[in-house]
Amino acid sequence: MFKAVFGTVTIVIIACLGLPVLLMSAVMGDGSGTCSPAGAPSAGASAQPADTAQWAADQLDIAVTIIQVGAAKGVGRWGQTVAVAVAMQESGLRNLPHLGDDNDHDSIGVFQQRPSQGWGTPEQLREPAYQAGKFYDKLKTVPGWQTMPLTDAGQAVQVSAYPDAYAKWTNNAIALVDQYGIGEIALDCSTMSFVSVEPAPRKPDGSWPDQSCSIIPDPTTGIGCITPRTLHFVQQATSAGWSKPGCYRVDDHGEHPEGRACDFMMTSGGEAAGAQKARGDTMAAWAVANADRLGIMYVIWFRKIWTPQQGWHAYNNPYGGDDPSGWHTNHVHISIY
Repeated sequence: MFKAVFGTVTIVIIACLGLPVLLMSAVMGDGSGTCSPAGAPSAGASAQPADTAQWAADQLDIAVTIIQVGAAKGVGRWGQTVAVAVAMQESGLRNLPHLGDDNDHDSIGVFQQRPSQGWGTPEQLREPAYQAGKFYDKLKTVPGWQTMPLTDAGQAVQVSAYPDAYAKWTNNAIALVDQYGIGEIALDCSTMSFVSVEPAPRKPDGSWPDQSCSIIPDPTTGIGCITPRTLHFVQQATSAGWSKPGCYRVDDHGEHPEGRACDFMMTSGGEAAGAQKARGDTMAAWAVANADRLGIMYVIWFRKIWTPQQGWHAYNNPYGGDDPSGWHTNHVHISIY
């Protein structure tokens, strides 16, 4: 366990099954309020026992997508549980097309959202990740959803004719979030979510000082060198619960041979999926959230690249091969100024 106090922010990080679990208590600057991860309300008895084996592979893929989108949207375990339970009731974790007379008006997809009610176009609503994102966006506008019973939270979003039906899926949804989730990362307090690092030193004018590759050898690989700012970044990342990266590498391009880039492996080589993909998503989000404090120049993960100027956008893979390494689908790459 790692515990750190930065000003008025206390972060506790517990390594659990290899996944970082962050429990945050943050007192706002004027002392007038608190921001803390919402504890899930009592789930209560469910009419259906938890049985993750009942779901087929395509249904589990949809559940994992819902969980991943929740993590990316800054919604913790209880919000993810609400979303999965709603999807279980609405579609049986299936991406349903429009079913004509057997359907509820123009309902589509996993959450049975309706184009006519402003959820999106039919084309958008055919994507489970899009529907999950729209569900979470609306959930986050509901005051006090973090402590609501599952049925109430789900109904506040869906406005279903049968709101009580969500409750019977509570245990199943909890089981899937427990099995495929990435741990409670306290993202519900969005503005404070990742304030968990010691900022890297800057010059008086706020710019980054020039640094040579002077830390010899690179402690992550045992060869080559890294800059002091890269070392600081590695220390903060590992203190936050992320596994040790590999930084220095002999190459003819990029920041690795300059000691200003690190790779965090999510798999042993193949493309990440399920919990490995979710872990990479969260690692990338942590890096982006702390980019200004740690001097992060860009992040590459799963065919996307983030820069401070453009945010996330498509990665064109100029140097790598057509494989998980080249497309960064097995590791999160982070380059430092």
